[in-house]
Amino acid sequence: MIHRPHPWAFCVATVSLALPLMAQELPSPSRQGPVPVGAYLDYGRGISGVRVITRSDLSMAMADPSETWGRQLQQGADPAKVEVAILLDLAMAQLEIEAGRARGFDPGLVESLVENHFERQVERYGGPTEFTKTLQALRTTPSLFRAGITSDLYRYAWRDSSLGKQPGPTGRISVDRYIRPGYLFSTYEAFAESGDPTRLAVLGGSAEMLVLRRIILPIEQHFPGLPEKAGLEKAKLLAQQLRIQVIEGEATFEAQASAWDANLGKDKPLQRTLRGVLGMSREFHQTDLLFEFARDAKTGDVSLPLPFQDPGGKWAVVLYALTKRLPATPPKPFADLAIQAALREHLLDELDNRRLTRARLHLVQESHLHPADLGPYLAQSQIQGR
Repeated sequence: MIHRPHPWAFCVATVSLALPLMAQELPSPSRQGPVPVGAYLDYGRGISGVRVITRSDLSMAMADPSETWGRQLQQGADPAKVEVAILLDLAMAQLEIEAGRARGFDPGLVESLVENHFERQVERYGGPTEFTKTLQALRTTPSLFRAGITSDLYRYAWRDSSLGKQPGPTGRISVDRYIRPGYLFSTYEAFAESGDPTRLAVLGGSAEMLVLRRIILPIEQHFPGLPEKAGLEKAKLLAQQLRIQVIEGEATFEAQASAWDANLGKDKPLQRTLRGVLGMSREFHQTDLLFEFARDAKTGDVSLPLPFQDPGGKWAVVLYALTKRLPATPPKPFADLAIQAALREHLLDELDNRRLTRARLHLVQESHLHPADLGPYLAQSQIQGR
């Protein structure tokens, strides 16, 4: 059975840094004999490397409301899509575990680290009885806890050695993590000129932000029984009347929202950059009209009525009001050592993500996976950054 990471997995990342390497690397999963696929089809949902992913593995993840998948199902997610997502995650986790074992870490030392960690947790929770109760609440057992921590040690050791955070198979750091000064400065200049809010935030600056309020008028709610086209026209007329009343000072936008909005005006204001408004305009309204309004509007202006169709095919008309413009702030100077440290950390994170994606794709290409389409799906999910 494949074990999911435990709540104590964050401790494993620290413990794994102490793992030395044996002189000889163990054979990789791809060099081992073929797995008899037919023997597992009665109860297996997939094979990753040398391990079977069973129906119970998927069921446990789907049934636990404290896990991401369980919460998604409670919120109405498609069970079939959730099951595929869990299968991909479990398959990738198993490949990383096997890759860690193949790196040649000393099994005896791993066992010792797991036992020491287990004893610390028993002490932390007030003794064996209380710790067992804690594990039962998490739907696991002491033996499964040990197995999970062992797997996580191998998994995080593989990741760290692949990223240059600890030695690789040769016993030396083989990945360059040094960010050169020239690259750091050129990246600073590019980030400062980008206008991208995420990049500017790394440099201690910010882009101009627009604060928008909206009124959503669903056709089904306000004009039930009318044909779609007639209902849409009626909703546009209603929205235009509300807009005129706000412009002429007969009512405030907030009052109109409280009276007519589908959510009674309780939605939080939308805070977006102008670039973000452009994306929202094209995605939700299939037009640039919202972007053009936000670009030119003054505080208090109200947009023209904009039709919107939700994923379920239901139509609504939306009004937007610009309530505030938050001015941009310039980035801090490159001479600020804190900014250099933040930029260096940001670049290392991006570099680590690319390296981890490449390393995972290599595992997918070199390992045994079943069913046949599991490999391509897994590779695609890694490229997309799941």
